[in-house]
Amino acid sequence: MTFYDFILGCVLAFISIFVLLYSRKFPHFVVRQTRLPGPSFFPRVLAIILLCFAVYFFVEYFLRRKEPKKEKHAIDTKSLLNILWFCTVVLFFFPFANFVGTFLALSVLSFLSLIILKSRWYEALIFSLAAALTVHLIFRVLFKIPLPEGILFTGLR
Repeated sequence: MTFYDFILGCVLAFISIFVLLYSRKFPHFVVRQTRLPGPSFFPRVLAIILLCFAVYFFVEYFLRRKEPKKEKHAIDTKSLLNILWFCTVVLFFFPFANFVGTFLALSVLSFLSLIILKSRWYEALIFSLAAALTVHLIFRVLFKIPLPEGILFTGLR
């Protein structure tokens, strides 16, 4: 484990603590005076899983810190550009989804991501449409959770 793994552990811990604190603001789900898992349940589960990974990275870093260093891996420009691309996708997904709708935003961004990762265009198209359709079916149809339709298509109605 390297210092970069320690930094990754810090980032994971920060994200999980942020999600745990932010999910406290979500409303409680109470039916007949019985408190049930509500909207904060799934984000908290994911945050706890992230926190477990962060603890793993911390423990591995401190246990293996004294071992002799092995070969170093050079960080190339392509890897850094891929990381920058995915950070950009994560940051701009929700504004883009609010503009064009979740289905189209997820399709376009996952298609572009797969093309950047050197997938064949037809495989990228099939996977991105399948992923968007799966998200639509699970959240919109099965759970009846409203997803952003987009300002662009809402105005066309």
